[in-house]
Amino acid sequence: MEEWLDPAGISTKRLWVRATTRDDLPALERTWLDPEIRRYLGGPVSAETLERRRQMQPGRGTFTVTLDEDAIVGFCFYWRTEQDDLELSYSFMPEHWGHGYAREACAAVLKWGFANIPGTERIVAITQAANLRSVRLLESLDMVKVDEFIRFDAPQVMYAAYR
Repeated sequence: MEEWLDPAGISTKRLWVRATTRDDLPALERTWLDPEIRRYLGGPVSAETLERRRQMQPGRGTFTVTLDEDAIVGFCFYWRTEQDDLELSYSFMPEHWGHGYAREACAAVLKWGFANIPGTERIVAITQAANLRSVRLLESLDMVKVDEFIRFDAPQVMYAAYR
């Protein structure tokens, strides 16, 4: 992986975005197991996948989004696609949907990525075409649709933001 640092902390008008720690694991596990959160992500992860993920240390590019020091509202992630694009992904708790937190956090993490990950000229995000909330979120971030394809037996769309 590239040489870049996890954020010491990104503040927005209402949120704090910081590097994920082991203490965040219970909330992160919820995002892997909650059927509502996982509706467009293939459903809850298997017991084997859950156990493997529990053993991993939070990785570079995993961001915890909080309202204050304790109230976790979701997570943002960076990783590389098979085509070596930097991909932004996100997962937020259903009780915090509809408040604009995902948009606020993703906008801050996009800005951080362009400023702190050397050589980043484009950041992509992929969602199921049927996930209209996610599609609206990506479009509200001024990301543009650059690809459509089938993965996991469902139509997917890729959006991109450019420096």
